[in-house]
Amino acid sequence: MILKNNLNCLNPWFVVGLTDAEPSFGVIITKDVSRPLGFVISISFEIGLNKKDLDLLNKVKNTLGVGNIYFNKDDNTYKFKVSNITDINNIIIPFFKKYSLMSQKRADFEVFVKIIDIMLNKGHLTSDGLQEIVNLKASLNLGLSDKLKASFPNYKVSPTRSPVVSLMNIPNDFWLAGFFEGEACFYVSVYKSPNSKTGFAVQLVFKVTQHSRDAELLKHMAKHLSCGRVEYRKGEACDYTVTAFKDIKDKIIPLLNKYPLLGSKALNFKDFKKVVEIMENKDHLTEKGINDIRVIKENMNTGRLGD
Repeated sequence: MILKNNLNCLNPWFVVGLTDAEPSFGVIITKDVSRPLGFVISISFEIGLNKKDLDLLNKVKNTLGVGNIYFNKDDNTYKFKVSNITDINNIIIPFFKKYSLMSQKRADFEVFVKIIDIMLNKGHLTSDGLQEIVNLKASLNLGLSDKLKASFPNYKVSPTRSPVVSLMNIPNDFWLAGFFEGEACFYVSVYKSPNSKTGFAVQLVFKVTQHSRDAELLKHMAKHLSCGRVEYRKGEACDYTVTAFKDIKDKIIPLLNKYPLLGSKALNFKDFKKVVEIMENKDHLTEKGINDIRVIKENMNTGRLGD
């Protein structure tokens, strides 16, 4: 595998960060009466993004040198997908062995590798091999569907999955940029404040949301950036949140100026920086400044034209 260094390719750590943020490793087992065992197995590595991020997905494709891009009209997204087992074995697996995933998705990757190994050795063509793949799939992503559980009532969740991914450090700031591309949000809140001359105040929020199983990853993120906090929600979610204006101005913005977002989220970041500049100049303390911020806020995120 050759990673080309040009404008049409990405830093490999950016690809890893994006993969940690987005659904990635898929194993689908479906009934097929034409097969000797009655089932067919489809495997894939994929990343799905908003239709505005087609250029970014093309760069992912150029970086890895394999795969295809498809449009899904049902949810208005594009999907980069590698489903050829040879490409997965020769390109995708070596790539993620060299550049390790940092989230709990690495455990999914390890299970995925075991399934690929079984298939390459034709084990999926035997009853025992098929059952082993079912057992492995039971611990992958969302597990087994009710139909598969009924078809394989003796399935057992494979103990080979790593239950916890142990982290040492965030590997690279390009990884952060890729992860933020998939998971970060930039919020601007304008709220009533009796202590302000205009009657309003502004709060900026930078937030990354994850399943609680990746709370440790968010804690490492906070440590790496020396700012923010990890907050647990009710249920199974948690957030890495930065609200201190100084931290946003001096840490988050310089980081993403140096290691830029490369998809449509860069537009929200650009608007976020405009609000920071207004606040840094104290213009948010004026009626005109508040109105300018309102206009910027209304056109960010889901308010952006075409979202």
